[in-house]
Amino acid sequence: MNSERRSLASRQFPKLEIVYSLMYLSLLIPGIAFVIWYECAYKVGDSIAETVYACIVGIGHVGVADAAVTIGVIEGGAAIIMLARMMLERAERRGIEQGKAEWQRKWQSWNYRRLKAEEEGREFDEPPPSLDDYGSNA
Repeated sequence: MNSERRSLASRQFPKLEIVYSLMYLSLLIPGIAFVIWYECAYKVGDSIAETVYACIVGIGHVGVADAAVTIGVIEGGAAIIMLARMMLERAERRGIEQGKAEWQRKWQSWNYRRLKAEEEGREFDEPPPSLDDYGSNA
């Protein structure tokens, strides 16, 4: 299938066509059975031609409604998943940027204290920030 013609969800989740098919069929088959049962059980006075025509029209309606429900549920669910993924990635990037800024502040603070001690002629024996401190709030 051409990627330009695939749905948004199908591009993000390969093999989603299988889910579409399974959901569509799991709704279509009971829908068809219901239409046939209803037309045969409650429209007893109709002729065979009228019953067959009513079944065909009913099955068409079931198929269209089933397609709308299937597309709505799957595309809507995929859209929610993609939005959640985008929000999580944005939050992760923001957290990484904040962590880098905090790490930079720790190094600048340490270097300021080192230079100040050197300027004052004091011995400076404080160890530099370590990578163990990178992820901590200490």
